[in-house]
Amino acid sequence: MRTKEVEIGVHILARTTVDELAVRAWLNELGAYEYEIPADASDAALIVALAAKQCYMSFQPGLNPNVTKVRSDLCEYLDNILASGHGSVLEHACFTFGINNVSRVFTGEMNRHRAGWAISERSMRFIRFENEIAFWMPTSLRDDPGDDDDLRRRKAESRRIFHEAFDSQVELYGRLMALWDMDDGDKNFAYKKKVTSCMRRIIGMGVATGGVWTGNVRALRHVLAMRCSPAAEEEILHVFSRIAQQMVQSEPMLFGDFNQASGWWAPKYSKV
Repeated sequence: MRTKEVEIGVHILARTTVDELAVRAWLNELGAYEYEIPADASDAALIVALAAKQCYMSFQPGLNPNVTKVRSDLCEYLDNILASGHGSVLEHACFTFGINNVSRVFTGEMNRHRAGWAISERSMRFIRFENEIAFWMPTSLRDDPGDDDDLRRRKAESRRIFHEAFDSQVELYGRLMALWDMDDGDKNFAYKKKVTSCMRRIIGMGVATGGVWTGNVRALRHVLAMRCSPAAEEEILHVFSRIAQQMVQSEPMLFGDFNQASGWWAPKYSKV
């Protein structure tokens, strides 16, 4: 076994998809025959708008006798949704993220955001380390052009200690595997699972792991607002700064109010 430094991977695996034929049938059933499905909207933006418009039956003037004027520009309409705090309709659109090589420090922080998220974290009870134990080196310990000599020295020594700590875990984990004959062919899955569950206790929180997280837009906006700020823990800040950039680029109607300044992301509408 060996120690390996790795980098974090962040991937959008899935997102809400709209069935336009079903939407058209549903709109006709509601009597919204004149409403045209916007051609320039992403599926996530569209489902949010449809959910919001049906709340007030505001697809077209006169459908609701109280509504004599409707916004035709979808971008303006969704901006008004965000500005008014009508956040419940954002929960209809979801995004699924595959996040690799994050530590248990990250998952411990991330999994506190349980509301609005589905979580499938990699199991250290079932998954045994075999060839290597990997970890992500914190950005705070990496060299920066602005570092003075003393700070550069401290960072270098800290990185050396990190490697020493993980090398120790590799050595001790290997001794436990040999002690319990984990590579013997006569050991069944139940035995291996029990021993693997026991051995994981000597692995530190910095070990690289990963999982799949699915969040609705309301929950995602909340986590971005909380975890892309100067007060956020550095690893979750690293991950969600990358997610913020992806969401602003791919879903400007739902995340376009997020702006980056001095390395941090902040929304114009924080409470939705």
